[in-house]
Amino acid sequence: MANRYLFLTLGFFVSAMIVFTAWTIARQRTTLTGKAFSTRDPESRIFSVNNSYIFASPITASADGASPIRISVFLMNNQGLGVAGQKVSLDPTPEINYSYLAETTDAFGRAIFDAVSQIPGDYTISASVSNLTLSQKVIISFY
Repeated sequence: MANRYLFLTLGFFVSAMIVFTAWTIARQRTTLTGKAFSTRDPESRIFSVNNSYIFASPITASADGASPIRISVFLMNNQGLGVAGQKVSLDPTPEINYSYLAETTDAFGRAIFDAVSQIPGDYTISASVSNLTLSQKVIISFY
């Protein structure tokens, strides 16, 4: 009878440890060798100019000053996670007027802009954060 209670008690504690370990791993996003990402880790908040992206949709629009091209910038760290709270600016192009819809990155690292122009042409758009220009650029056209 005593062995039965011992096994039940031991089983309860082992089960509790497994649940606690799984919860800790899920909560702290750890790997076997240490933390994969933590908001306390200063390296995780630094964005990567080579791992960040800029998209345009559509890539062409009428040069009527009213038809926008939506430009989205995704600011990522070296692990591919979005970096929030960073002010993104598009490098100035005199022929294009930008509307800053969300120039500070959200939880996904996304900043959103609209571009319009009255001058037809192809334009290369680049984005900057903290005086660093992202390596990727996008080409948009107004016709």
